[in-house]
Amino acid sequence: MSMGFIPKLICAAIIALPSYLPVPNQEQTVLAEIKENQQDITLSATTKSVPGMYCGIAFTWNNRTKIFPWESISEPAFYPEVIITNIDDKGQDEAIIILTTGKGTGARGSAIHVLQEDWTEIPVGDPIVKAQNSLSSTYKDHEATVEYTVNIAGKEYVYSYPFEDAEMWFDEASIGRILRYRVQENKLIAEMPVQVSPGTYTGTIEVEYREYNGELLPSEVSYIEDL
Repeated sequence: MSMGFIPKLICAAIIALPSYLPVPNQEQTVLAEIKENQQDITLSATTKSVPGMYCGIAFTWNNRTKIFPWESISEPAFYPEVIITNIDDKGQDEAIIILTTGKGTGARGSAIHVLQEDWTEIPVGDPIVKAQNSLSSTYKDHEATVEYTVNIAGKEYVYSYPFEDAEMWFDEASIGRILRYRVQENKLIAEMPVQVSPGTYTGTIEVEYREYNGELLPSEVSYIEDL
């Protein structure tokens, strides 16, 4: 069963209950705030934590509030991030909400939502498919070492590790177990570390988004090696 699958089922069941009611405003946990540049934004958990997750998040933007069926890990270190920027280079600024939806050893799940002030959500494409299509690798098991030849976006990289450095080595370099997002210079970027074992990383594939026909779609792929 995939990371976070059980909490997701519990969250969906809670929000779908006919008797579901958010906790009162005074009891809501504030997860993120922006109060600057004529913007007043607050993200709050509308339910009490269940199995380490908040289910249902209230988004207040300049005195207007809407509740979304979003999920977020309830540990403060993994609270959501909110950024205000003109991510699509059109009209007014959007609110970008980055949520952590799962975590574990060598694993992290993230979700992203891009809202306009009228609550319209801009669709965001899946970066993992784009990155996977740019990644290939071969694996060689030597007597005392393992070797990976990794091809990313047409460039080849070779990595060698002592066999004893990990209890388990993957048959190929892989991505998707860890997904993070960031906003840099008004651009949305997805980060996916390339793993060859649960705790061994060769570097990070980054996918930059571009706006196309009202959607944010994965576009340019780049790779940053771990030093």
